[in-house]
Amino acid sequence: MLISTFLSVVRPLSSENRPVAGSLKNGSWGWLLLGWCLCFGVVNGPGPAAAAPQNAGERRIQLSREKHLRLQEKFAREMNALADEVAAQSYIRDAEEIRHRALPVEGRSSELDALPEEMLPAVSLLLPDRERQWRLKWRKLESDYATDLYKMARDALNQGHPSLVFQLIREVAYYNPDHKNARGMLGYVQDKGKWTTSFQRFMESKKLVDHPRFGWIEERIVSRYENGERQFDGQWMSAEKEAAIRSDFKNAWEVGTEHFLVRTNHSLEKGVEISRALEEFHDFFLREYTPFFNSPQQMERLLESGSKARWNPAQRYRVNYYRNKDEFVAALVSRQPEIEKANGLYMPHDRIAYFFDDGSPQETASQRGAKRETMYHEVTHQLLGESRPRTVDVGEKGNFWVIEGFPCYLESYRPESKEQIIGNPRHIRIYWARRRALEENIYWPMREFMKLGKANFPLEADAYNQAAGMAHFFLNYEDGMYRDAFIQYLSNVYDPVERLRQHAVSLEKLTGVKYEVLDQQYHDYLSGLPAGAPEG
Repeated sequence: MLISTFLSVVRPLSSENRPVAGSLKNGSWGWLLLGWCLCFGVVNGPGPAAAAPQNAGERRIQLSREKHLRLQEKFAREMNALADEVAAQSYIRDAEEIRHRALPVEGRSSELDALPEEMLPAVSLLLPDRERQWRLKWRKLESDYATDLYKMARDALNQGHPSLVFQLIREVAYYNPDHKNARGMLGYVQDKGKWTTSFQRFMESKKLVDHPRFGWIEERIVSRYENGERQFDGQWMSAEKEAAIRSDFKNAWEVGTEHFLVRTNHSLEKGVEISRALEEFHDFFLREYTPFFNSPQQMERLLESGSKARWNPAQRYRVNYYRNKDEFVAALVSRQPEIEKANGLYMPHDRIAYFFDDGSPQETASQRGAKRETMYHEVTHQLLGESRPRTVDVGEKGNFWVIEGFPCYLESYRPESKEQIIGNPRHIRIYWARRRALEENIYWPMREFMKLGKANFPLEADAYNQAAGMAHFFLNYEDGMYRDAFIQYLSNVYDPVERLRQHAVSLEKLTGVKYEVLDQQYHDYLSGLPAGAPEG
């Protein structure tokens, strides 16, 4: 895999000198993984839905939503009727579970992700006849509903709505965890009566276990590590001696997970912490955005056969995490003279994201938050930057805003949030985009803003904040009306074919809406966001 050139520079400040997340000057795509290594198809122009006038596309989406609602209501009626029957037989907890699973899945993403590892066992022949009958009926209701959802996913594919396809596939797997195609699309394989990933199967074959402190480690040496011993270059020694050796980055710890390889001279435990945080971000990224990076042809193949990719450790994303800023600067200053001002950096030519630890008591919560946001920003560039088979220059002659706008939007990711994991309107990027546009009339009209290339894009916070605000708008306006068009536009901007890249189909054509109308919708959208002081 090769990636295209872009370089991260300093974090610009707003006019109030408030810290905002880092900016970058160029960018490219990365192999996005579906499950453990699924690449998307190249999109060279508008798909059938995106190319159609907006009202036709809206109507198709609306009809799909209405059909989904009718299916869900029918399913809920049948499930609740079954729950009444089960409750009448005094199986109260089972009745409550049936009613819960009859509810719409909106807002239950964690449940949709928590798929069982074991394949569903057959309903036991030893159960009392009445219990066995309602358990069989419960199983059939959910299986039939999953089949209906899968058929609807195929219809959504034919209509050119990949985001809806993936949403439905997640529901299919929730209601029928043994649906082979749905589980395959989500990155699972069958193994000895279980659902697992090829990564997990590989690690288990090597007799490795995932330790809460030490990450993936040989099971036979866990007790020695817990007793304070460490192994380096085949020799056993104290943890203190190993730490002294590994303080030289040439001897850094290497912490490997399914999608990341973190090298650090801070500590093994810190490497595990960072790698797990990145895996969590990666999983979120795939869940929310992977469907937008698949062509209809790719989706068609997946719907037919599921993912057949195999885990390849060479395709993991590489991250270097230094124990302090001085070492971070020393490692990069020859290639980035202004690195002193950065909290992190993704270097596409070596395909490594670079970060550092401070850990000093003087570090403020705001500084820690800025580093966290930089990590999300840079790793977004890394995920995107390694999706194309070769290095290309993007945003040179236009459309540069989206190269930064999408990663800036991802800075608002908050895995700990109970309400809004992404896109909090009080995030500092969105706060200033809203304030500048609505209260201070500082705004680049879309028709002009989208023409700007890397060389003439304003290197100031307002431009990056507006780019983040526009990404927020295109991803979320009217329940995601423009999402597919936005991601298709993004894909076109990064097309490896220069002619297609330089003449990427505009969002005006992809949405079927004039820029002047989009400008007004954007302002109306910002006006409708909850106001308030910026977070942090």
